[in-house]
Amino acid sequence: MSRLPEIAQTHRPAYPSDLSDAEWEILNPLLPAPKGFGRPRTVDLREILNGIFYG
Repeated sequence: MSRLPEIAQTHRPAYPSDLSDAEWEILNPLLPAPKGFGRPRTVDLREILNGIFYG
């Protein structure tokens, strides 16, 4: 059970700082893959990077 609130709207407007598809294709192979054990990944790493680049 998560203590985080449910997000009502998962789609958001695109920002100029968001990764393009071409940029994502370059960065995606450099990110760690799921380990295969433990909890499955529930976050979108592209959205995490978009948030970092926005700030």
